[in-house]
Amino acid sequence: MKLTLDITVCSIIITIGMVAIYGTIHKWAMLVDPPEKMSIFYSHALLKKIFGKNFLIFYNYFLGFAFISFGCYGLWLVLN
Repeated sequence: MKLTLDITVCSIIITIGMVAIYGTIHKWAMLVDPPEKMSIFYSHALLKKIFGKNFLIFYNYFLGFAFISFGCYGLWLVLN
């Protein structure tokens, strides 16, 4: 049961990373250009307000690749 749960969690982490990258490539508004009025409770809007839209796009790619990397590393640890 623990092995199945570990694999599921790692797969979800990898999927989140892929969605972040896919959404950034396709310019999903909530990922690359969120409204600044949401900066009180949405971290992407706050980052856009502080650093700008170009930084937010870089941040999304970085975060996506980080999630994929950590998910793959977790799978590697579980399966070895």
